[in-house]
Amino acid sequence: MAIPTTRQVVHVVRYPDGMPQEADFALDQRALRAPGAGEVLLRTQWLSMDPYLRPLLAGRYAVPRPELGAVVPGGALSQVVHSNSGCLAAGDWVVGDTGWCDYATLAAESLRKVNPVQAPLSTALGVLGIPGLTAWAGLKTIARPQAGETVLVSTAAGAVGSVAGQLARLSGCRTVGIAGLPEKCAIAREAFGFDECVSHQSPTFVEDLRAACPEGIDVYFDNVGGPVLEAALSMLRTRARVVLCGMSAQYNQAQRPAGPNLGPVIGARAILQGLVVFDHLARFAEFTADVAPLVRDGRMHYRESISEGLASAPSAFIAMMAGRNLGKALVRVAS
Repeated sequence: MAIPTTRQVVHVVRYPDGMPQEADFALDQRALRAPGAGEVLLRTQWLSMDPYLRPLLAGRYAVPRPELGAVVPGGALSQVVHSNSGCLAAGDWVVGDTGWCDYATLAAESLRKVNPVQAPLSTALGVLGIPGLTAWAGLKTIARPQAGETVLVSTAAGAVGSVAGQLARLSGCRTVGIAGLPEKCAIAREAFGFDECVSHQSPTFVEDLRAACPEGIDVYFDNVGGPVLEAALSMLRTRARVVLCGMSAQYNQAQRPAGPNLGPVIGARAILQGLVVFDHLARFAEFTADVAPLVRDGRMHYRESISEGLASAPSAFIAMMAGRNLGKALVRVAS
């Protein structure tokens, strides 16, 4: 195909104040740079919607936030349409940080090649992508679940939480999930095999959680922080492990809230450790070898919430941040 000279992008118009709004973003047509030596031209197929973008736009993330007018950051599954690299060829499928756009030019060395026959391509952004790696690494390196233990997972129907719960169950653990919408609790139980799932939106959430975990918890995989984390910490058993993976409860707040009472962590002699998935990227092949067969033979399940077209990316992101997605949030940019 002829190399295009322009591309569509979604750029940052203003930094969100509280819950993101569609007016924070805009669709634009911009020049597309031709690939140089060692670079490839990519056509975006699937765009990943990820919660980390909200603290990134607020300037509260590990890397600087994008300037106003810049393309919104984000990962995507793309196909190589032109290559000036010896390691990638036209037609190859890759995952990389293209941003919200329909075409991108990137260094080949910055991309991860995807096997298109291993599983549906979209899984490279979910269960077999960074969310899956996050869950796997948290369990492998921090949680270390043992058969017979009780593992509690927040955002149990989400892209990370659903994988963490299923891996814990496959290790012989009793798994209890926390989700928001009743539909998400049902998905956690029926699609992902959680033994129990309670809603943090329930007025009796703490009582419900204690009833679901009458003997306390050995592992808590936290994706939300805030009051949910505080409730979980009060239920730690001796030598419990806590994986601090995400703080979505505060992503839309202008100021960080007061932290939870960590006294129970001391009393339980628990391990409470932060998880940053970028520390584990070198283990991607090991993770894939473990989890891809589980996806292939149906022992690992996943769900996706799909929006159509690049222009839908802002509304898809907002819906995800509001908790309205019922699976890994994706935008299908090209058919």
